[in-house]
Amino acid sequence: MMNELSSFIDEVYREPYSLFSNNCINKSLRIKAKAEELGRAGDLICCLSILPIKKFHNFPIIIPHIYTEIDGRKVDVALDPKTEGVYCQNDEQKLIMPVNISRMRRIICREASN
Repeated sequence: MMNELSSFIDEVYREPYSLFSNNCINKSLRIKAKAEELGRAGDLICCLSILPIKKFHNFPIIIPHIYTEIDGRKVDVALDPKTEGVYCQNDEQKLIMPVNISRMRRIICREASN
Protein backbone atom coordinates (compact mmCIF):
# COMPACT_ATOMS: atom_id res chain seq x y z
CA MET A 1 0.00 0.00 0.00
CA MET A 2 2.80 2.46 0.87
CA ASN A 3 4.58 1.45 -2.36
CA GLU A 4 1.48 2.37 -4.35
CA LEU A 5 1.20 5.73 -2.58
CA SER A 6 4.92 6.47 -3.02
CA SER A 7 4.80 5.73 -6.74
CA PHE A 8 1.67 7.89 -7.11
CA ILE A 9 3.37 10.79 -5.27
CA ASP A 10 6.44 10.45 -7.53
CA GLU A 11 4.20 10.44 -10.61
CA VAL A 12 2.43 13.62 -9.47
CA TYR A 13 5.78 15.25 -8.65
CA ARG A 14 7.07 14.64 -12.19
CA GLU A 15 4.01 16.21 -13.85
CA PRO A 16 4.81 19.68 -15.22
CA TYR A 17 3.84 22.56 -12.96
CA SER A 18 1.19 24.92 -14.31
CA LEU A 19 -0.10 27.94 -12.43
CA PHE A 20 -3.64 27.43 -13.73
CA SER A 21 -4.14 23.68 -14.11
CA ASN A 22 -1.51 21.72 -12.17
CA ASN A 23 -0.45 23.89 -9.27
CA CYS A 24 0.18 23.12 -5.59
CA ILE A 25 -3.56 23.03 -4.84
CA ASN A 26 -4.37 20.55 -7.58
CA LYS A 27 -1.42 18.28 -6.81
CA SER A 28 -2.04 18.34 -3.04
CA LEU A 29 -5.74 17.55 -3.41
CA ARG A 30 -4.95 14.57 -5.63
CA ILE A 31 -2.34 13.21 -3.21
CA LYS A 32 -4.69 13.67 -0.24
CA ALA A 33 -7.51 11.85 -2.07
CA LYS A 34 -5.22 8.94 -3.02
CA ALA A 35 -3.90 8.65 0.55
CA GLU A 36 -7.42 8.55 1.96
CA GLU A 37 -8.44 6.03 -0.71
CA LEU A 38 -5.64 3.80 0.61
CA GLY A 39 -6.74 4.31 4.23
CA ARG A 40 -4.07 6.84 5.26
CA ALA A 41 -4.76 10.08 7.13
CA GLY A 42 -4.24 13.13 4.90
CA ASP A 43 -4.47 16.85 5.66
CA LEU A 44 -4.06 19.98 3.54
CA ILE A 45 -1.80 22.65 4.97
CA CYS A 46 -2.08 26.24 3.73
CA CYS A 47 0.78 28.68 4.32
CA LEU A 48 2.91 31.42 2.82
CA SER A 49 6.00 30.35 0.93
CA ILE A 50 9.16 32.38 0.52
CA LEU A 51 10.47 31.13 -2.79
CA PRO A 52 13.94 32.20 -4.02
CA ILE A 53 14.24 32.57 -7.80
CA LYS A 54 17.66 31.21 -8.81
CA LYS A 55 17.43 32.89 -12.20
CA PHE A 56 17.39 36.31 -10.48
CA HIS A 57 20.19 35.73 -7.94
CA ASN A 58 17.85 34.09 -5.40
CA PHE A 59 15.49 37.06 -5.29
CA PRO A 60 12.68 35.90 -2.97
CA ILE A 61 8.98 36.10 -3.73
CA ILE A 62 6.22 35.46 -1.23
CA ILE A 63 3.27 33.42 -2.47
CA PRO A 64 0.39 31.43 -0.95
CA HIS A 65 1.11 27.71 -0.93
CA ILE A 66 -0.62 24.42 -0.09
CA TYR A 67 0.96 21.06 0.64
CA THR A 68 -0.21 17.70 2.02
CA GLU A 69 0.58 15.95 5.27
CA ILE A 70 0.11 12.19 5.25
CA ASP A 71 0.17 10.55 8.67
CA GLY A 72 1.89 13.70 10.00
CA ARG A 73 4.65 13.69 7.34
CA LYS A 74 5.01 16.61 4.91
CA VAL A 75 4.56 15.82 1.21
CA ASP A 76 5.32 18.85 -0.95
CA VAL A 77 5.51 18.19 -4.69
CA ALA A 78 4.27 21.49 -6.11
CA LEU A 79 7.21 22.16 -8.42
CA ASP A 80 8.32 19.54 -10.96
CA PRO A 81 12.07 18.83 -11.47
CA LYS A 82 12.36 21.26 -14.41
CA THR A 83 10.67 24.13 -12.52
CA GLU A 84 12.82 23.44 -9.45
CA GLY A 85 15.80 24.35 -11.65
CA VAL A 86 14.43 27.87 -12.08
CA TYR A 87 13.21 28.45 -8.53
CA CYS A 88 14.44 26.10 -5.81
CA GLN A 89 13.90 22.55 -4.57
CA ASN A 90 10.48 21.94 -3.00
CA ASP A 91 12.11 21.24 0.36
CA GLU A 92 14.14 24.50 0.23
CA GLN A 93 11.08 26.74 0.35
CA LYS A 94 10.65 28.66 3.58
CA LEU A 95 7.10 28.04 4.78
CA ILE A 96 5.54 30.43 7.26
CA MET A 97 2.20 30.59 9.07
CA PRO A 98 1.03 27.01 8.33
CA VAL A 99 -2.67 26.35 8.93
CA ASN A 100 -4.20 22.89 8.74
CA ILE A 101 -7.26 23.68 6.63
CA SER A 102 -8.51 20.09 6.68
CA ARG A 103 -8.70 20.17 10.49
CA MET A 104 -10.38 23.58 10.40
CA ARG A 105 -12.98 22.22 7.97
CA ARG A 106 -13.71 19.24 10.26
CA ILE A 107 -14.16 21.55 13.26
CA ILE A 108 -16.37 24.02 11.41
CA CYS A 109 -18.53 21.27 9.92
CA ARG A 110 -18.88 19.59 13.34
CA GLU A 111 -19.92 22.90 14.94
CA ALA A 112 -22.39 23.63 12.14
CA SER A 113 -24.10 20.24 12.57
CA ASN A 114 -24.71 20.83 16.32
